[in-house]
Amino acid sequence: MQLEENKIFANRYRLLRLLGRGGFSEVWLAEDVMTALQVALKVYAPGGGMDERGVQLFSTEFALVFNLNHSNLLKPTYYDTFERMPYLVLPYCERGSAANLVGQMREPEAWLFLRDIASGLEYLHSQEPPVIHQDIKPDNILIDDSGRYLLTDFGISIKARNTLRKSILKTEASVGTLAYMGPERFSKYPLPIKASDIFSLGATLYELLTGLVPFGEHGGLLLQHGAEIPALEGDWSDELKRLVEWCLQKETWERPSATEIRQYCEAHLNGEKPPVVPSPSLPEPEEKTPEPEVPESELSQSEPEPVVPEPPEPVSEPEPPFDAEKSQAHPRVPAKWLKGGIALLVVVGIVVGVWRGWEKKQQEEEARAKAMEIETRYKEYRQYVHEGDSLTVLGNNSGGDDYEQFYLSAVGRYDAALRLEEEYRSDFPETWDVVSRKDTVLKKIEEVYTLFVSMAEEAEQMQDYGMAEIFYRRAAGVKPGSTLWEEFQARREAAQDSINEIKE
Repeated sequence: MQLEENKIFANRYRLLRLLGRGGFSEVWLAEDVMTALQVALKVYAPGGGMDERGVQLFSTEFALVFNLNHSNLLKPTYYDTFERMPYLVLPYCERGSAANLVGQMREPEAWLFLRDIASGLEYLHSQEPPVIHQDIKPDNILIDDSGRYLLTDFGISIKARNTLRKSILKTEASVGTLAYMGPERFSKYPLPIKASDIFSLGATLYELLTGLVPFGEHGGLLLQHGAEIPALEGDWSDELKRLVEWCLQKETWERPSATEIRQYCEAHLNGEKPPVVPSPSLPEPEEKTPEPEVPESELSQSEPEPVVPEPPEPVSEPEPPFDAEKSQAHPRVPAKWLKGGIALLVVVGIVVGVWRGWEKKQQEEEARAKAMEIETRYKEYRQYVHEGDSLTVLGNNSGGDDYEQFYLSAVGRYDAALRLEEEYRSDFPETWDVVSRKDTVLKKIEEVYTLFVSMAEEAEQMQDYGMAEIFYRRAAGVKPGSTLWEEFQARREAAQDSINEIKE
């Protein structure tokens, strides 16, 4: 069935007007003839439909996300198939999509937009397993009657998209989507992760503000090959520029999470100081960290000088009558000796002050040296893990052994840095000024682990057990103590036992 105006779809929905078309679907404004209500009808594989396997795949996947409920998600009200075309019934948003705002969005609206979409992503990413949107762009963000921004078209896996592509043989829209893909989507293992959604969100906001996508139609592919992140030109606040640049970082672990973006936006909208997310490539805004006022007298001194009180002036008092006996018992100290003793005390005070200043300087130098050692260990760890992402020699033929040893060594470097950091905190609590990389490190471990688990689960679902075994072992290497590998072996053994029983 070809979709045309005034046709009745699925014996219930009169097609009124085409709202949008992508490579895999069409969205129509339709009238529900049973209720006379206007709805948005999203039809996948329009016209030709899909084979039965594709329809079954779609039904299984939508069952997993159909009950997700959040104020910044456009929740479908109904799902079904008609003539092998899966379709969703959605609330109709008369104000359309964010695509209508490209190049026209102003800063106050940008903060509301970021807060809403980050909130929706935070909810999706918190699911078990996490739901990765995979296709954030202006067309997939709608605006309801109250001005709230809503994510739509979520929950469709790469497998489902490939099935659609094969079914309808259309690729026009996929080129446009490349503009919002992060550089990791063009690597050897291009499965999307949470940070991929964050890059797409940053590219989307950049386009809404400037009218241009940051890297043209090639997206993060250019960033992967050495391109720089383009500056957000225009009369925008430093906070907004900083947040967009965070989202567009080349390394996935240097991008903020959806939770961090939401918290940052809410703090800004409430007039509070936004929380600072450590990012080594982005300096802190100067106005956010005012320097404490220091008196000029202190600035002119490299070391604090000890304060020595002046000797008291002699006070004229009437001398008592001379007592010969007392004079013999307590002979009077000569004045020159008294002056010499005071001078000696002054010298001792200066020496003690200089010694304490030198000792404090030594402690501070020791603190700085240990801080540099900690920073070096963290940098070694991050470089080690970054190299592990691109080592082609650790391919599928490794069986996961090399990856396991590689990441175990990386975690060992992280543990060493963490122990040094704890010693530093206890030894020098007053001079603590090192930026901890703990959150960045843990985020990287989690992303690598999630990537390997996703690849393992997809391979197991497709009954490619050899590939599943490789990536389960790699996941176990990233997170020592994980039981995924043992659970996979137990499932394989149970399945083999079942097969043996049937044969007998």
